[in-house]
Amino acid sequence: MKRPRILIGLTVWFASLIIAFIYGRSIAPSSVEAETPAQTAAAIQRTVTGEQSIGGSTPSELGAEATLITEAGEVLTAYFEGNEMTLADVLAGIDSLSPSETRDFLNEAFALPTSDPSRARLITALLSQLASTNPQEAYGLTASIGSLRDSERAKVAILEVWAKDDPVAAMAWAKLALADEPNHLYSSQMRALYRGYATLNPQAAFLAAQTLPASSRDEQRIRNQMMAEVIETQARDGQIEQAKLAIELISDPETKENMTRELVSEWAKFDPTSAATYIESLGDSASTRLKTSLVGEWAESDPAAAAAWLSGLDVEDPAVSRAASEVIREWTRYDLTASAEWLNGLPASPELDRAVASYTFRAAQEDPASAMTWAESVSSDWVRDRLMKSVAATWKSEDPAAFEQYVESSELTDEQKEALRTAEGRGGFGGGRGRGNR
Repeated sequence: MKRPRILIGLTVWFASLIIAFIYGRSIAPSSVEAETPAQTAAAIQRTVTGEQSIGGSTPSELGAEATLITEAGEVLTAYFEGNEMTLADVLAGIDSLSPSETRDFLNEAFALPTSDPSRARLITALLSQLASTNPQEAYGLTASIGSLRDSERAKVAILEVWAKDDPVAAMAWAKLALADEPNHLYSSQMRALYRGYATLNPQAAFLAAQTLPASSRDEQRIRNQMMAEVIETQARDGQIEQAKLAIELISDPETKENMTRELVSEWAKFDPTSAATYIESLGDSASTRLKTSLVGEWAESDPAAAAAWLSGLDVEDPAVSRAASEVIREWTRYDLTASAEWLNGLPASPELDRAVASYTFRAAQEDPASAMTWAESVSSDWVRDRLMKSVAATWKSEDPAAFEQYVESSELTDEQKEALRTAEGRGGFGGGRGRGNR
């Protein structure tokens, strides 16, 4: 369904975008070259008329450019002629190609068979290079890629480049050109635009995102996604303090909480200790969701450290039991014993169900006897039954003699024993209440 676009709303948003761009320029770091009033006026005029003038050249001037065979061009020529050139060698030099060279090699890349695993990456890289001089042309060429998935990836790459070079024009184009895109495609492409914009000028990008309409839940979701994209980009670029300042100025508590969580999640990917210190500095205002986000990211790189931090929280803090499953899911990949000891030391609670189930699932692959012990300890009848059947399915296929010995020596009823003997593997576990005995 086509999104309704009310002219006055578009005008207000576009005016806000321009104001955000100009204001962002005024407070951006000095490393970003300031735009003169004449250049700003020209940018606005281009977006109104639909003209493209990027890098100081018009499309006609770029089309008339003489083809010069650069070193990168020679590498690409050798690649297409079947010489021993790696894709990495080719991709490394594409950014030095001229527009006419890029178009020539795009023709060669499109002619590659779709079975060539390098085709999509090569086309995307060439289209990204073309986007630096003619983004609309590059975007239009994505229709020739063939694969819808690869076409979408190329569009995202193109829009990110465009927004880095000329965000005002890119955003104005997107409001109309992306109006009929399905929601998930619209979202991914708009996020690419804000990601590129944030690379150039995060302050202006964040202000622009804040001015997006939010009269419906769908609009609020889109606005939050764009704001989050800016915050994540700042975090990846090491601009933590700037991101924290932007979040601090948000007045809406729910939006502020969401953006803080986005910052912490991205920050924890490369510096979880500092992210944890920041959460601690928030005191009682640090929510359970915020702590869980931190632990979820931290556990992927150092589950033992994440577990230690989680154990240092107040025993009554609901984040302990809720984030435990995040730790267990990652830690059991490397150390079943240590993760079991940590899990067994946590205070029992219904929220610990998912962590117990996660451990049982993983242990069933390597130590089904131990996994069955954990499964037996679950207090919920339905979940315990499901867990035991899942462990049984794995155990009897891996070691039928040991499994049969367990069944015969157990105190289960004949009906329960038969259910375990006939159990079949299932996709995963639900939550369970209880704990294992180690």
